[in-house]
Amino acid sequence: MTAHNPFALSLSKGLRAWHQGFDRLSPNGVWVVSFALCSSIAAAEPGPDLGRQLYRGEVALSGTINGHAQPLPPIATRCTNCHSRDSAAQAASGAASFAPLLTRERLLGPIARRGGPPSRYDEASFCRLLRSGIDPAIMLIPRQMPRYAIDDAQCKALWSWLIDGGETR
Repeated sequence: MTAHNPFALSLSKGLRAWHQGFDRLSPNGVWVVSFALCSSIAAAEPGPDLGRQLYRGEVALSGTINGHAQPLPPIATRCTNCHSRDSAAQAASGAASFAPLLTRERLLGPIARRGGPPSRYDEASFCRLLRSGIDPAIMLIPRQMPRYAIDDAQCKALWSWLIDGGETR
């Protein structure tokens, strides 16, 4: 019987051999399943660019408008649609801004928002805002901002990217 290297098998051959018995995978009947599992888990770990990718819509986020059950199309949930340099330029010119540029200073600084008392964001309050629409001063954000189905790893990546400079780098 010819010895097979289990790491040289394709996934389909590995699965086929799995169903036929371990002895088809290696000469001693042992196959290291954890190698394949660890590889797939490692591929799903957030990378250093995940925050930027989420912000720009390169990785889609599921979101809905408050009061609506139907999810928005991915193109409509990109942060850059509203929180862009253009919106900051509009605000600086005195024009009504749809949404502010999300800078480190704006997120971490004490700012009165939407008629509430001065507040500042931290990671937990930022993630709560994205999921529920409630800001750190317990003020409800405008309805037109989507409420996101964002997991903890995605939210942490987005928060980290924004406070590390985000679009202002």
